[in-house]
Amino acid sequence: MAVDYAALRDLRTFIKRRVSYMRYRVGDEFFQTPISNAELLESGVVRVSASLVPGHAVEINRVELYNHNGDLWAHQDCAITIDNVQTGVLYWFDFTVKEKEGTTSA
Repeated sequence: MAVDYAALRDLRTFIKRRVSYMRYRVGDEFFQTPISNAELLESGVVRVSASLVPGHAVEINRVELYNHNGDLWAHQDCAITIDNVQTGVLYWFDFTVKEKEGTTSA
């Protein structure tokens, strides 16, 4: 089992506290949606999720995650089709923060 160092916990907590909202794109138009959950999974992954609810049939072609300063933190180009019987989709970004042994070369 990996050791959960304070630095790793601090970084995970920082991510959870700094995420603010997501935007999703339909065609060329963006729509902002609030974060519904930012949680630390047992695996150590920070999962940030939001409900994308356009209210009608669309194809979402990009999802973006922003911090409280309005800075883009992550994005994913996608092709999510929402039909008339769906109200929306739950979308998430997973952040894995772990220690990794590095190597150097001469």
